[in-house]
Amino acid sequence: MNIEKIRVSVGSASVLNLVQTKYEVAPTTCYIMTYISGKCSANCSFCPQARSSNSSLEMLSRINWPTFDFKTFITKLKYISPLKKFKRICIQTLNYTNNFEDLYEIISEIKKVSDIPISIAIPPMSKSKMERLKEIGVERIGIALDGVIPEIFEKVKGKEVNGPYKWETHINALKEALEIFKKGFVSTHLIVGLGETQKQLFELVENLHSMVVLPGLFAFTPLKGIKLEKLNKPEILDFRKVQLGRYLIIHKNKNSSNFVFNAKGNLINYNINKSELKTIIEETDAFLTSGCPNCNRPYYDSNPSGDIYNFPRKLNEEEKQEIFNQLLKFVN
Repeated sequence: MNIEKIRVSVGSASVLNLVQTKYEVAPTTCYIMTYISGKCSANCSFCPQARSSNSSLEMLSRINWPTFDFKTFITKLKYISPLKKFKRICIQTLNYTNNFEDLYEIISEIKKVSDIPISIAIPPMSKSKMERLKEIGVERIGIALDGVIPEIFEKVKGKEVNGPYKWETHINALKEALEIFKKGFVSTHLIVGLGETQKQLFELVENLHSMVVLPGLFAFTPLKGIKLEKLNKPEILDFRKVQLGRYLIIHKNKNSSNFVFNAKGNLINYNINKSELKTIIEETDAFLTSGCPNCNRPYYDSNPSGDIYNFPRKLNEEEKQEIFNQLLKFVN
């Protein structure tokens, strides 16, 4: 075994008894990250792992990812109590020279001790490498666009920040992944609050949905030491608006032409009625963390004591009413 260390999100580490930490909501997915001694070779301006970031090496978004001995992690995963067993394992893959080899070995070792479905979040890789990852047991694959339009992509993770990424390369990688993995088993992440309009976001969600790529939404989170640390989080109302729009496009076959936007590209009407809104809030997961099945990412982009952007659990009655009141003026 060449892998010696692994990073594990603190919530997942707590479930595995690697650390003693209390959590309000337990992660339903085990979140781990490839380990290198330094920073990622990419330079995404929203990420603590970025090459020029001054943030802690143990941070990803607002979550702490302490380092553990890989053999110890595997042992804990093997003997986890059935009552605590995760429903999914998600491997975050940093960009560095040997990331594929490390990822391949991590997956291989996990498969020896666990039958839990595995998702991977990777930078673009060759088609042959993605095929090999599928062959050893990866169920789902994610390649994050993050930026909603090419101009924002280039500004936050491409050439404008001396990053290695190109919009076209990411789109092509998603298309190649679709040739390898089953329909519905390829995903991407979009970050809300990087300067996009809601119309631009919904148009991309619509395009991704037509490709059968599942888009997950996260709110931009300013963190000390990242390039964008002075950029504000999106307003909670704006995030609720895109959560509902995403749900309508993916689950109700709506498209951006069904919505009404103002001159700035911000949504002013969904063309649904109050009853439909209430049913969505009451009966669906539209406002929960979006992404792979059983991914709840507790407080990845939210402070438990503040506004919760992606809920990691079912809404309570007060939260349902608050969301209904927030979105009421955008329905008929």
